[in-house]
Amino acid sequence: MYGSITLDISGLGIIMYSPAHAAHIAQDEDYFTANYWRESDVQRHIQKGTIVGFGTGSSGRFKLDFFEGYPTDARIEEAEFKYRLGLVVTGGKICIRDLYDLMRWSVACPESQILTLKDGIYHVTLCSDSPASGILGDDQRIEIYLQPMAEFPAIATTGIPSLV
Repeated sequence: MYGSITLDISGLGIIMYSPAHAAHIAQDEDYFTANYWRESDVQRHIQKGTIVGFGTGSSGRFKLDFFEGYPTDARIEEAEFKYRLGLVVTGGKICIRDLYDLMRWSVACPESQILTLKDGIYHVTLCSDSPASGILGDDQRIEIYLQPMAEFPAIATTGIPSLV
């Protein structure tokens, strides 16, 4: 296991990126409205694996558990929610943040939201289930599986990625 991050979000999604891929965003810039609001903007980022976002269907608290490889076929089958993405890691780390952080960007990523990974391309598999309360975002666990790849994986080319 690579590690775990507990993330409280006020938005309806989560982003993952290497700081090098967000270096062009200015402090306090509203990058979301100008560059991440429309489907075509989101697709431009996720097809390159730079700022990779996915919808959670709710604000709240999410426990993100990061694993190497792929989930078992049984886990994929039984997971209530699942999605696949690609991610390019540059500089040995990724930041995991609230999607709404893109509305008023802070260059600094909290240390508690940084995961150390080897540089490269990863096929990302997200798996989750509704929490025991039945309320999305209520201490909801999301498993994030990271499979190293030689080439960027084929991922959905339409829509905005959503785990729910």
